[in-house]
Amino acid sequence: MARALGVWGRDTSDLLADSDPAVRVCAALGPAHADRPRALAVLLDALRDPRTTDGWFPEPLPGLDGWFRFTVLRSALALAESFEEVAPVAVAIVAAGGASLTDHERGPILLSAFPDGYDPTHPLASAQRDLLQAFMDTDESTGSIGGNTVWFRAAGLPEDRDGIAALL
Repeated sequence: MARALGVWGRDTSDLLADSDPAVRVCAALGPAHADRPRALAVLLDALRDPRTTDGWFPEPLPGLDGWFRFTVLRSALALAESFEEVAPVAVAIVAAGGASLTDHERGPILLSAFPDGYDPTHPLASAQRDLLQAFMDTDESTGSIGGNTVWFRAAGLPEDRDGIAALL
């Protein structure tokens, strides 16, 4: 019901305090948020344990693509006013690895960190540096840089390990 109310554009803020975490998250997914900070906090909390979040629904919810956590992440990135708001959770997702999640997790996270593209005339923000370091740390085991070449290119970043290392 919380998901349906959100899809219909209804304010779901009262459901952000529901005792069921799945209801809270579905309420936070709604496009109309009277309480953006609390909705974002609910989404980020769910992303701290993405495998549990994926298990809340035995069947995919109508209108959602892929694992439930992908929708939760997209919504969190959209709600965030800056990458710094989501950085700790985003960096943890990248650091966890998982080569098959490029287009649903790592790529959108990278573009969120560099929404206007990397500008070499400006120093990296701490959150951007942490994210790129997470890519470097997982690169040898998952190919996180080479497997994300399109996303690195879209963010205006070097497309190889040496190029990223030079930025850090």
